[in-house]
Amino acid sequence: MNSLSNLFQAGDSRILPGPLLVFAIFCIPTALLVQTISNEKLSTGIKQILSIPLLTIVFMTPIVFSCGNGVFDLAVSIACFNLFLRLFELYWISPLLYGKPAYAPLSYLYTEFWAPLCKFPKSPKKKGDTDQKLKPKIYIKNKKWYHIVGNMVYHALIWDVFGSWWSTFTPKEFLAMPTERPIFFFGFLIFLGFIMNTMFNMIGYPMHLFHCLYYDHGSYSDEQWRPAMKNPLFFSSSLEEFWSDRWHQFLHTSCVAFGFRPARYITRQVFDKMNIKTTIPITMLIGVFAVFFMSGLMHEYIVYSSIGWSPYSRLFIGHQLFFFSMHGVAVIFERILSATISKTNCISPAIRESFFVKQVLQRVWGITFMYIILCYFTSGFAYTGLWHDSPFMFSRPYVFEFFRSIPYGKAICGSLL
Repeated sequence: MNSLSNLFQAGDSRILPGPLLVFAIFCIPTALLVQTISNEKLSTGIKQILSIPLLTIVFMTPIVFSCGNGVFDLAVSIACFNLFLRLFELYWISPLLYGKPAYAPLSYLYTEFWAPLCKFPKSPKKKGDTDQKLKPKIYIKNKKWYHIVGNMVYHALIWDVFGSWWSTFTPKEFLAMPTERPIFFFGFLIFLGFIMNTMFNMIGYPMHLFHCLYYDHGSYSDEQWRPAMKNPLFFSSSLEEFWSDRWHQFLHTSCVAFGFRPARYITRQVFDKMNIKTTIPITMLIGVFAVFFMSGLMHEYIVYSSIGWSPYSRLFIGHQLFFFSMHGVAVIFERILSATISKTNCISPAIRESFFVKQVLQRVWGITFMYIILCYFTSGFAYTGLWHDSPFMFSRPYVFEFFRSIPYGKAICGSLL
């Protein structure tokens, strides 16, 4: 019993087999799950039986094993949770809830995997003619692989320099920042939006480079491919734009399949049975909230696996769920407010579309809301000090020397300077 309990302790109790073995531990069962779900001969029941141990391994990998590096562990946790959600939906939720067979062709899985970064041509149909299809859009390949390398170098330099500055802070200083240095913590919100944009683009661009070289023979269309992150904090005029368009979409298909669709489907079924009719798209809004709820669960899973059950249960349990659920409520509030104003016309379109409202008022609302609850997001991640495990800190000695040489340099750095 004790050994089973220790298995779920996570954190420092995890086994350290090295990054390559950790990646192999979840990649091999994932490959088997993909091959099984795309098999047309096996029945749904057989597939479900075969999926149980494989899904368990994928889910448990970040809890039982560690790469010995906080950044790599973070990547493994995100990958495992995302893969578990998507594959669990295909094997179990889709057959049980919708009555569909547990099957997905490899072409469908390929499209879903690359959808966060790439737009795939669709065949639109003419209105009133369901048989005649128009030709899908053809994307002109106007860029080469070295353009991707240039973007990678740019973001690597940003991560290196600003990550070196970040490394001057201890976890204790970071945890105390919201209460002891609230104005500085607001500045840190700006920094976090900047550095996270770079970090996720450093995941997206290598993936894009692989696809460009392996599938597209070295060229691509910049109209078809998007960056993983599109500067969400600085260019979003609403929380909905922040999360639905400019934030990375790596978890989009999983959260939609595991959260949005089931929640919306179940709500519709309940409303139909109770004969409830409403002009408000409640089922849609519940589905939206379910996506944020699932994102909160994923971040709870990441924090738990990285710091271990004991500190997680005592200090941080529920923080991530609260942060993302509140963002779900805020996005729903934005939708309802926008629909109400448009319907009642209580504010003229000229004012609604004015620079002050779109570019000032809405941005102030979004950034203020984020700042108020940001500490719930940063607390669990700050505990481990994972920023000290960054693979890019070659400029650290020079960055340290720079801040030591300028007036007030120590005031804007941590105690490790």
